[in-house]
Amino acid sequence: MTSTLDAAGRGTISVFNDAEVVDAVDQLDAIAALRGVLVSAYRGTARSIPKTMSQFDDTSTAHSLGAVDSAGNVVAFKSWVNTPRGASAVLTLFDSADGRTLAVMAAGVLGMLRTAGTAALATDIMAAPSAGELAILGTGRQAFHQVVAIHAIRPLGLVRIWSPSESSRRKFASRIATELDLRVEVADSARTAVRDMPIVTTVTRASDPFLDGDWLVRGAHLNAVGAILQSTAELLPSVLPLSDFTTVDDVENAARGSRELREHFGNDLGSVLSLGEVLDRDVKRPTDPRLTVYKGLGSGLTDLALAALVWKRSHDTLDPKEN
Repeated sequence: MTSTLDAAGRGTISVFNDAEVVDAVDQLDAIAALRGVLVSAYRGTARSIPKTMSQFDDTSTAHSLGAVDSAGNVVAFKSWVNTPRGASAVLTLFDSADGRTLAVMAAGVLGMLRTAGTAALATDIMAAPSAGELAILGTGRQAFHQVVAIHAIRPLGLVRIWSPSESSRRKFASRIATELDLRVEVADSARTAVRDMPIVTTVTRASDPFLDGDWLVRGAHLNAVGAILQSTAELLPSVLPLSDFTTVDDVENAARGSRELREHFGNDLGSVLSLGEVLDRDVKRPTDPRLTVYKGLGSGLTDLALAALVWKRSHDTLDPKEN
């Protein structure tokens, strides 16, 4: 972490790169922070600032979103650009009481940690208590963090992997086996990957839906976190009608941004619960559900939660008297 003086002379601005973000928090810390801010949002003491997005050059996108946490006295804005050749993101954290800029941080890994942490939180709530095997569809930048986060809350006996590229499947499987010491299987199709698996995560950049509900075993829990553009989808129309328990990270953002939810529910997502509501009301997994589904699109609230945690942990380390 480096620091620079605030232009108004009111203190310093902390600057974090991706490695420093990772060093500041572990996965369980992240999940606990996410749990807290989602409950605060449901209770009305924190709120998202709606996401904006623009697509350019056919396959590239620019995004911005934010959040306000009145109880924590922080505001955050994150902006990022995603292109076929790479992506980068930056987050700015402010003190909501006096407007000071507290920190600027690289937000690529931060975003992966919050996406994975939120899916893991949903899995802990929604998956069967005995569920300990994961099928992960997709092997891109987000996929490894998804496995790490779910393994942190549900120790995994098996990870089964699929993506369209055989070389990517093999490379990713080797990383999971080596770095996490987990048993790994590589599937040659999405259908084979999800067969009999109690937890399934889709984290692809698919434009068109590919996952069929009939492939999913009874009682499975599905995290659908890959399709975050209004025009994209991972789930075929056969999936959501099977769900007896459907949640999202942010209902307003989901209603606006998810093609899959819009096509199934229309404009009324009344039966879809936010994770914050599920946590605050202690909503339980239904008895013997056909399927449970968490649809994640990202939320400024979850970015804010981890950014505030990174900033606080770094300052606790610098000044033990603050503990």
